[in-house]
Amino acid sequence: IFDNAGGIEEKYLNFIFEPYFTTKQTGSGIGLYMSKMIIESHFKGNILVTNKQNGVAFSIEV
Repeated sequence: IFDNAGGIEEKYLNFIFEPYFTTKQTGSGIGLYMSKMIIESHFKGNILVTNKQNGVAFSIEV
């Protein structure tokens, strides 16, 4: 999954899958954490994130 929204700041990349981590004022920080838990627990897979030119790429391996 790719987007063109400018990517994720490097200082946040190691934390985005942590529970309750958010950079939004009204965010809960649970969405990416839950996504990771579902992919790992139910599908025995992995989710990865990398910055690309002008955006970010999420990869799901199952």
